[in-house]
Amino acid sequence: MKVNNIFLTFFIASISLPVFADTDELETITVTASRQKKAKLTIPETVDIISKKTIDDHQMTTMEDLVRYLPGISVNRQTSGTDPFGNLGGIRIRGMAGNRVQLQVDGARVIEGLQDGNRNFIDLSTIKNVEIVRGPGSVLWGADALGGVVAFKTIDPMDVLKNKPYAVQIKGAYDSLNKQNTKTSMLALELMQNLEALIHFSRRDYQEITLKKAKANGGIWGCPRGEEAIRCNKLNPLDAKTENLLSKLVFHNDNHETKLTFENFRSNSLVKQLYDYGVQLSGTFNGDFKRTQIQLRKRYAIEDSWSPVFPFVDQIKTMISFSPQERYLKSRHQQIDRKGNSIYTYITNDYKEKFWQIDLQFSSNFDLFGTEHDLVYGFQGDITHSDYRNENSKNGITTIGGGFNFANSKTRRADVYLQDEFYIITERFQVKPGLRYATYKIKPEIDNYYSIIPGKEPHILTSYRLIPQLGTIFNITNQYSVYARYAEGFKMPTAQQLYTSLPSVSMNLIPNPNLKPEKVKSYEVGVRGDYSNGWFSFGAFKADYSNFIKNFIRVGPKDYMYKNLSKVNLWGLESSTEWQLSSNWTLNTSASYQYGNKLENFGKKKSYFNEAMPLQGTVEIKWHIPEYNIDTEILGTFAKAVTRVSKDNFASDEVFKPKGYAVYDAYLNWHSSKTITFRVSVLNIFDRRYFKWPMFSTYYKNPQDNIKVTNPIELQTAPGRNFTVDVVMNF
Repeated sequence: MKVNNIFLTFFIASISLPVFADTDELETITVTASRQKKAKLTIPETVDIISKKTIDDHQMTTMEDLVRYLPGISVNRQTSGTDPFGNLGGIRIRGMAGNRVQLQVDGARVIEGLQDGNRNFIDLSTIKNVEIVRGPGSVLWGADALGGVVAFKTIDPMDVLKNKPYAVQIKGAYDSLNKQNTKTSMLALELMQNLEALIHFSRRDYQEITLKKAKANGGIWGCPRGEEAIRCNKLNPLDAKTENLLSKLVFHNDNHETKLTFENFRSNSLVKQLYDYGVQLSGTFNGDFKRTQIQLRKRYAIEDSWSPVFPFVDQIKTMISFSPQERYLKSRHQQIDRKGNSIYTYITNDYKEKFWQIDLQFSSNFDLFGTEHDLVYGFQGDITHSDYRNENSKNGITTIGGGFNFANSKTRRADVYLQDEFYIITERFQVKPGLRYATYKIKPEIDNYYSIIPGKEPHILTSYRLIPQLGTIFNITNQYSVYARYAEGFKMPTAQQLYTSLPSVSMNLIPNPNLKPEKVKSYEVGVRGDYSNGWFSFGAFKADYSNFIKNFIRVGPKDYMYKNLSKVNLWGLESSTEWQLSSNWTLNTSASYQYGNKLENFGKKKSYFNEAMPLQGTVEIKWHIPEYNIDTEILGTFAKAVTRVSKDNFASDEVFKPKGYAVYDAYLNWHSSKTITFRVSVLNIFDRRYFKWPMFSTYYKNPQDNIKVTNPIELQTAPGRNFTVDVVMNF
């Protein structure tokens, strides 16, 4: 039976199994969705929680690894000429990606993604759990949580000490996909009673990934690259390393805990660009083209949690952080023109963001008119300085302001929020209203290198928003419950979207300082079952976006700008179950289906929204062999063929639509002793050739040759069979 024909049966089965699961999963706790510890089945939001054990057992090192088995969530590989490093894009949740999804590490924001950038500033080896909130999280976390929140929590000393005076961990791993070698070491100490410390260091060395199933001849596109250039199935040769240092000092007593944290993330990537090497049609010879990418994220933070003896406040949490982050690109290109003259080009592109953040949160529990209320409220504010600079030197002549040039800026956010949880009428009916008053101000800081377009001069943009949400849960019985949620969110335009200005001969990038904030109204309903041995969850959502910002809309013969679309409408179905077949066997299933339309201008016809993901699902079987301390897993990932796509108004070519697929992975974890653990995994066991959707960009079946050269469709094929091994020693 073909993959496309089994999906309805699979989706129904994934929501109707008489599911039973182990109690560890049932008690999984979420903090991000409610800013308090809550069991994930007791909140009216859909939250995916990836534990430290799952990160380790599945040998995750990238954000793509993190969401591999989460249908409806994806990460794509960037392969364009502007990104020869093969970076991973941001996390896409329910069709929303990039800066519409808030990324945070211990509550501190992660740098924005740019048109020519990425958000790969996270090292998973230091993460103890990840919470992914599907849908708007603006009430509790602010404007950038339009499509969802991805919250990374780093490990604490007590997570590894476990009542010991010290703990040491050493780990080594190898990944055949990109010849990656990983080394990590960690030391946790109890310095004295109530005072603990941790230091963790990791390093990954790797090369470009090998796409064994990609076709050298370019597949349906062919490969019009020059004879001396690399073929269309290979990424540019890459030599990269990523290092991360995490250090913590934690003091705690009966009612107080204070954490001091310093984190230093750095990645260096050196690529030799060969896709356009050799003689070009113009007669120019392209020689060595070496490009360097350096990404930095530092974080200085103090977190304090205090349970005072006050009649009106149960807990006060304070987080203050300073996080400078930077994405630096440097390239050196040697060419010879058709007349034999040498051309030397040096380009540097530097983008920096410096975040100052404060988060002050209060919790209160009280009775009012015979009803118990669980109140969370507080203040969240930050100041961000953004600095973009592009410098191009050609044979000694330097120009500043190229690339995707936009004005520097200072952004200020200052919000207050309130969320209450209480029962109404009966103790089976829980209501969870929330409200946020958000204030936003972005001020351009223009330098001499910014091109001002008459009538499009940058100006200060301010916004004040009252954002509501309302969630409810009704416990029909002790096992079954239904939930519903209405939430709004908004996203302010970024400095790049507002102020990009780059006039040129072939095309003009025009600023649009009058962009409106993006908004969403989201609706979600579902049913859950919670048993002594298991659980299931099935839900449906609908999200209506207005003023959706799209990049580079043609507004003239050669003029392009960021522009608000009229509407984007998305709806979908999601399900997940876990069933403990016996004491040693566990079955997990999950599925997701999304459908979306967009309306670019009123009066125009609606078209399909390509960021929506077709029917997808996973099936996982776990086998625990306690007498040998072995855990094994087999996972199947399934995706239906893409049948609906849209194309822009100026394209005449048909869009490429990937076929459906089924892929199987296997994991083995052997705890040979209390000290040593061996892990091995094999992904894509049957070496299947397939394409994931959504892809990095819209791929047409027969585009122009320059697109075929710079961004071959074959570079979007998923990796073939690959394996990972690691050894962990704990003392």
